[in-house]
Amino acid sequence: MRRKLLIVSALIVVCSALAFYFFKVESPQQVRDRYFARGQQFVLEGKSPEAVIMFKNAIQIDPGFAEARQELGLALMQRRDFRQAFAELRRAVELKPTLIKARQQLGSLYVLERNIPLAKEQLAKIREQDPNALEGRFLAAALALVENDPDRALKEIREAVSRAEKDKNPNLGEIYIESGNIHLIKRDWGEAEMAYTKALEFNPKLLRAREGLAANYMAMGNQEKARQELIIATQTDPENEDVWHRLGNFYLQTKRFDEYETFYRDLLQKKPKSIVAKKKMVEILLSKGDLKAAKAYTEEILKAEPGDTNALFFRGRIYLSEKDFRKAHDDLTKVTAADPKFAPGFYYLAVAQIGLSDIAQARGALLKALELSPTAIEPRLTLAEVYINSGDPEAARRETDAILKHMPDNRIALLIAGAAELRKGDAGKALTLLRKAQSQDPKDASVYFLLGTAFLMQKNYAQAIKEFEESLNLDPDRLEALNSIALATVQQGNRKTAMERAEKHLGKTKMQAEVHQLLGQLSVDGKKFDQGIQHLRRAIELKPDLISAYFLIANAYIAQNKIDQAMDEYQKIVEKTPSDPVAYTILGILNNQKQLYAKANQQYERALKINPNFVAAANNLAWNYAEHGGNLDLALPLAQKARELNPDSPQILDTLGWIYYKRGLFDNAVTLLKDSSGKLKNGDPVVLYHLGMAYHRSGRKAEARDTLNKALALNKNFLGADEARKILSEPVTR
Repeated sequence: MRRKLLIVSALIVVCSALAFYFFKVESPQQVRDRYFARGQQFVLEGKSPEAVIMFKNAIQIDPGFAEARQELGLALMQRRDFRQAFAELRRAVELKPTLIKARQQLGSLYVLERNIPLAKEQLAKIREQDPNALEGRFLAAALALVENDPDRALKEIREAVSRAEKDKNPNLGEIYIESGNIHLIKRDWGEAEMAYTKALEFNPKLLRAREGLAANYMAMGNQEKARQELIIATQTDPENEDVWHRLGNFYLQTKRFDEYETFYRDLLQKKPKSIVAKKKMVEILLSKGDLKAAKAYTEEILKAEPGDTNALFFRGRIYLSEKDFRKAHDDLTKVTAADPKFAPGFYYLAVAQIGLSDIAQARGALLKALELSPTAIEPRLTLAEVYINSGDPEAARRETDAILKHMPDNRIALLIAGAAELRKGDAGKALTLLRKAQSQDPKDASVYFLLGTAFLMQKNYAQAIKEFEESLNLDPDRLEALNSIALATVQQGNRKTAMERAEKHLGKTKMQAEVHQLLGQLSVDGKKFDQGIQHLRRAIELKPDLISAYFLIANAYIAQNKIDQAMDEYQKIVEKTPSDPVAYTILGILNNQKQLYAKANQQYERALKINPNFVAAANNLAWNYAEHGGNLDLALPLAQKARELNPDSPQILDTLGWIYYKRGLFDNAVTLLKDSSGKLKNGDPVVLYHLGMAYHRSGRKAEARDTLNKALALNKNFLGADEARKILSEPVTR
């Protein structure tokens, strides 16, 4: 039987449409053999996907059928499914060690992995059986190439040609092709062309020879001759879809994008069931932003092949464009599970996770994408942004530096690097990076905003406002620039001017609700509460789900000590965002102020039910349990958990220290309370009081008196002042 010999061919075999065949037979062995024979016929016809199905059917009937596993492995090699091919070829030689073709291809896979010792082990086993086997020559040539010795590779192939010519081997044409491939690698264009031409003289239907000639002409810079060879290949075997895709790939590689799209539209007219052609069209449509058409083709693919990894990948990307992050996450999770070495799958999965605010998982997916594809730009840029937004500018700079080292003019990397320097407080370095980014695209509103931020850090208000104004001029809806103009103006003592500038912008943006919110915040900060609340109410009228406006109204009431009105606003927030622990926690704090401790505790408990790690709710609930008739046994684990989540908070240290005090663990209390007071620069009388009491009960009387006196010096009327005076009135004993 004739078959293709694959060693160092530079061209990729693409999948074609599947077909299913059923045979009426009399026994399982006959069924097996018919499937096997049909698979071999498909191989001769160049239909590797159909061949794969037939060989798998044969193996399902007889799992120990070594020859079928060998042929399946070879067919999978045609489809470049190397992982599955490796498993089948290895199983084939385990079942039947004399299968030379399987050993040759197994050795070739080891060569691809640069596992030279195992490749040489397969070569040795082949030559034990037949020192002059063509398969051994081919594997030896592949090893020579990977060891950078093309002359030795060529010597092996010449030996193969000599033997094949002597034996009149029907595979001689394939051997000429391998000779051409090696000459191509050596850049011997003339010798390569001669070898491929000999292969075609031997057999005009050898498509790999046409492909080799096309690759050779491409390397020589003659694109038109390369195209003609691929067209002849499609005419030679018009039913072989793989050949059509070679021509399609030519248009893509030569950046003839219009011809590429036209080619695949025409191919789908000829082969309307072609899954590969539909996948190519999805890629084209996604690049053009035509989501509707891309989605239609994707659904057709999934209908024909449910669970197809490529189609799920496409659909996940479409969901991302539609901002349906949950559905995108579900599809892309399946993609990465099915193909754990597919770097783009992990990248887009990370984008979905960012959309779902699952930043920790997104960081892991981005790191995996970079592990699989270290030179990829988009995952590294996105990872840098994640680090910036997570408050880690140093890590962000490491990622941008890795990009700028090889691409010093990458605008996005320059922008992120500039933002990182701003986070680090180095406005000078930021300006250098941002000016360079600005030169790449002078119409990018974001760079002007960042430039303004840098000048604002330097208190160069005039230049900062100039940059922010340009940002707004380019993008009137970039309201962070308007907010920054207002901030810069207020910092110069001109709140009225800031208000006037914001009012002027109302007619220039679609985001009027946010402008009214800014006007409200400026008014409230200036103690003009009624005016501020009026603007904020107007913002809510325009945009009922603008939750931040509700918070600002509530805070305006708190500033006026109008607790009941503030609580009404927070109740509205709770109704609109029932899964947000913040509003529940603030309602708890307001109930605390009204000394409604049971109601406060209910709010804290609701917050913790939503997010068990919400530190403020845990700390406040622990304090109430300890201080207002609660249970110390419940208070302690809450305070301990709060400290684990935020170990540097002086308030949490105070809460936990006071609980230890109440439980009689005075030395533990002293340690925590001293740390808390130190972090507050000994400026909080209540914390000093707690520390003084802990000193007192632990027998450290002098330190207790000194600490309690400091507390009273700060405030004579803090909660606990009477107890402090009582301790200080006790006679001093030695």
